[in-house]
Amino acid sequence: MIWNKYLVEERKVLGINGAAILLIFVSLYMHSKLVLYLAVFFLAVSITNQLYLKRIGEGVSIDNITQKKRLFVNGKSEWTITIQNGGFPILKGELKVFFDHFVAPESSQIESNLFMYEISVPFSIYTQKTKQIRIPYTAKMRGIAKIRKLEIHIPSLFGFGETVLESKHFLKQLAIVYPEPLPVKGLTEQISIFQGTNAVPHSLYEDRLGPVGTRDYVQADSFNKVHWKASAKSQTLQTKIYETISEIGWNIALNVSNGHSITGSLEKLISGLTEFAYYAYKRNIPYSLCVNVRTAGNTPFLYLAKGAGKEHLQMVLETLSSINLQNTSMPYDQMLSFFKNHLPEQPFFIHAGIRKDTTNKLLFDMGKRGIRLFELFIEDEQGVVLRGLENRNERRLSI
Repeated sequence: MIWNKYLVEERKVLGINGAAILLIFVSLYMHSKLVLYLAVFFLAVSITNQLYLKRIGEGVSIDNITQKKRLFVNGKSEWTITIQNGGFPILKGELKVFFDHFVAPESSQIESNLFMYEISVPFSIYTQKTKQIRIPYTAKMRGIAKIRKLEIHIPSLFGFGETVLESKHFLKQLAIVYPEPLPVKGLTEQISIFQGTNAVPHSLYEDRLGPVGTRDYVQADSFNKVHWKASAKSQTLQTKIYETISEIGWNIALNVSNGHSITGSLEKLISGLTEFAYYAYKRNIPYSLCVNVRTAGNTPFLYLAKGAGKEHLQMVLETLSSINLQNTSMPYDQMLSFFKNHLPEQPFFIHAGIRKDTTNKLLFDMGKRGIRLFELFIEDEQGVVLRGLENRNERRLSI
């Protein structure tokens, strides 16, 4: 751990130095050794105090371990901070930890300030010793909490000032608080017919790995489909019947913006998408996720490729947890255009959030290509609803 080091000396030290110098002149004038010894004592205290403040903290380090803890709301865990001291002993020191307000310390008397908690822990540690400090906390709301700053305050030997060690880097400990699911009206009704197996009643594609039956041959059938063994048994040409299949997959697009700000319905929309994520996980429905939050890389927004299963669910929940009011959003229409031109489309598409006239045009262009469109929206500022996307002329939906 690399530190910024600050020395804080009280004004009393200047008074002590001034008094010592004055006593030296008085001792010379009075020819008094006692006054001179007293002056030397004051100077020794002042110099020792200053040297201690300069040297203390050297050899102090923190084990910056990588640790990621995943929690649900009201889940409990703890920050673990291990201090190693290779320098002078630290007596009556104080460790100050600053972390995001998504998790709260167990003490009910501590309040968050500017979206952050500050907690102080007294400690002492001798030379060549290691001390582990645990700070328990409870998950309070969706988000990713980090230890933003760490300070060690070391008082001087005589109480005149202190040395402050301030960490230059964040600690690599994370607390990821997953969003809570919110029941979505219409989810089962809209999606149940597409869940499970990829077999569908009507499709241009067939599963050629094995026929499921035969029927009488007609002139339009290809000879490649003739089932010769069945034809020999029945003495008439028989055509193989294959199971019709279709790729089952969903694209989910979340619009977090409302003009130049983040939508006020962000939490409910994220909770609705969380419900869909659990639903898709239980029924093995593959889906991708894109959110118009700017990121660095080839894809300029938050994007998770199509996937299914437990690992994909975990990545989706972590992505949804990472969205916050401090994110920089990109125009939703720009994200949809990039998605259309560069990313794979799925047979079904769910839009969530504000949509404008220009957004409607992009979405219904997808519909013309055979993609089924759905919308996740807030109904009466209460429940979350999934329904087929309606083509409505609107500047902006207030949700």
